[in-house]
Amino acid sequence: MMILVASLGVTAVAACGGSTEDLVPAPPEPTATLAPPTAIAAPALRGFSFPIGGGCLPQGDQLMPNAPRTYRNGIHEGVDFYAVDNCVPVERGTAVIAVADGTIIRADLSYVDLTPAELAAYQAEPNTDAALDKFRGRQVWIDHGGGVVSRYAHLEAIAAGIAPGRSVRQGEVIAAVGESGTPESVTNPGNEYHLHFELRLDASYLGAGLAPATVRPLYEELFGP
Repeated sequence: MMILVASLGVTAVAACGGSTEDLVPAPPEPTATLAPPTAIAAPALRGFSFPIGGGCLPQGDQLMPNAPRTYRNGIHEGVDFYAVDNCVPVERGTAVIAVADGTIIRADLSYVDLTPAELAAYQAEPNTDAALDKFRGRQVWIDHGGGVVSRYAHLEAIAAGIAPGRSVRQGEVIAAVGESGTPESVTNPGNEYHLHFELRLDASYLGAGLAPATVRPLYEELFGP
C-alpha cells in the first residue's frame, strides 16, 4: 500500500536523506551482554501485521536483526523494509501501520532534522544513547503490553491524531516512510527511503544475540497467523 504524505492527514516535513551506510558490513561487537529474547512467552509473538501493508521479510540477512553495522554498537536491532526487498513498493510517504493493538508511548511530533554539524558530532561518537536515538530519526513507539514495544523509525511524518497516550488498532495508519535520522539525510537526501522496524522485549529485542538461521523463524512466526 502506498499513500502520499499529503493524503495521510499527517504533519508534513521536509525531505530527509537515508543511509546506505547501514548496509556496509562491519565486524560486530560482542553480543554476550545482550539479554536474550526470553522476557515474553513465544505464544504472545504471533499474529502481528507487517508494518508495511502487503510487505514481507527481506530475503537478505543484512536487513535483519543482528546484521553488522558501522554504528549502533556494530549491531542492527531491527528489520529494514526497502522497496528492493519487501514485496511491495516502499518510498517516501508509503503508509506505516501498527503491527498490533496498543498504546502510543512516543511520537516525535516536534522532530527536527539533523544538521551537518550535529551529524559530524554524532558520527564522532556514534554509540552513545543520544547518537543511537538520533540516528533512528523521527519515531513512533507502541506499547503492546507484557514488555512488548514496537518501534517505527526514519519516518517522514506522523499521522494526524497519533500522540502519546492514544490507543491504536492493528492495521491503523500511524506514519509515513521517510529517511530521517540517517547520515544520508544530510549528505545525499532523497535516496534512502525505508522503514526501520524494531520489536523490543523489555530492554532487549526479538532475536538478540541469535544466529540468522534462528532469528528469521522468530520473525516469520511473529508475522504469521
